[in-house]
Amino acid sequence: MKVLSTLQVRAVDGDTIRVGGERIRLRGIDTPEMSELQGPAAKQRLEELLRSGSIRIEPRGRDVYNRLLADVFLNERNVAETLIQEGYEKP
Repeated sequence: MKVLSTLQVRAVDGDTIRVGGERIRLRGIDTPEMSELQGPAAKQRLEELLRSGSIRIEPRGRDVYNRLLADVFLNERNVAETLIQEGYEKP
């Protein structure tokens, strides 16, 4: 478990963040790709969320692309759940 400064974290797309050299995939959500209609909006919303408070990352393993799979919390609220509730999940 790690609490990070928002300066260390950036959105790669709507469901992946980068912390230093590590790509971290949000567990529990699949957002549209950047080339798809809602992809850029999902990334922008994730960036907004990442700037809005303290970030906590709970690693849960690795995915097939060797990205860290993790639950990411912002002010103790699960970021994937927030994105799902706001309609950013891929249908």
